[in-house]
Amino acid sequence: MGGGGLQVVDLSFYQTHYGITTLDAAFEKFVGALQNYFDADYYVAWDAIYQRVDDIRPELNILSSLCCAHDKLSVARNLLTRYPEVLKAFPLLMARRGTVQLMDPRNEGKVTDYTFPKRARKLSPDEIEHYLRFLCDSRVIELLDHIKSVPDYVTGVEVGMDTNGRKNRGGKCGVKAIRPFVEDALTKLPQLESKEEATFDYLSTQGCSLPEHYRGERWDWAFWLRDAPRRLVVMEINHYGANGSKPKAIVRDYTGRDKELTAADVGFIWVTDGLGWGKKSKPLREAFESIRFLVNVGLAKDGQLEWALRRAIRSSLKGRRDYAA
Repeated sequence: MGGGGLQVVDLSFYQTHYGITTLDAAFEKFVGALQNYFDADYYVAWDAIYQRVDDIRPELNILSSLCCAHDKLSVARNLLTRYPEVLKAFPLLMARRGTVQLMDPRNEGKVTDYTFPKRARKLSPDEIEHYLRFLCDSRVIELLDHIKSVPDYVTGVEVGMDTNGRKNRGGKCGVKAIRPFVEDALTKLPQLESKEEATFDYLSTQGCSLPEHYRGERWDWAFWLRDAPRRLVVMEINHYGANGSKPKAIVRDYTGRDKELTAADVGFIWVTDGLGWGKKSKPLREAFESIRFLVNVGLAKDGQLEWALRRAIRSSLKGRRDYAA
């Protein structure tokens, strides 16, 4: 039993599958099964990158004519006069999507904001000189001496910028990793219906009740009995592949959800995985002792998710054998 009035941990899954009968050994098994589950799109969202480049490819191709030009400023002046739409591509040359701020090398202490219209319009002579100054002060004019293709260069820039979105993609990897075991569990529990990304309103139409303050919530997965009573189980899926998260706050949030949902007669399963938990064993141990159904992908392969689903719906089953744990 955990301290501070924590509930007795149900070790039946660990005992049945691994012969484990102690809390310490069960937790060690859980931690030992943690793994990172990354796919190619976690590292680089290739399709999104290709689409963004294709959206401005005509403008990028026009700018490529500067790469082999001897008098680049003269050619650039002509391009801005004839094709002002190329300005929408300028910030990407500096790995930016909006305004670029640059110190003026000719006037110490002065900073110039360069904004780039997304809709083409005829530029005045002063505006053209303004953007030519940008090409010089940003050193993009020098860059064009070292590359042969602006579309290829911008594709590389997009790859680099895309890495900033990895943190938000971890959850998608977690969902993808657990999906086969959700599908397997559902084949063994034919009386269950399920919905991925289930909203409060959708579940209400299925006759499933949640506490009112969860209105607006979107659950990674939800499961409920086809027949009355409509026992509901909701599932959240997280994947912490690297350090940087706030483990205590995370555990506090999901521990609170488990208590609230239990009080409302709603089952709750938390699927969490990733080597980011490696140096955060203390808060994870707290979750292990507090949350009734804590699952990871490695143990789901051995049936832990099916076990958790059976247990989570059991209180409304009244002895039906098809759901006996």
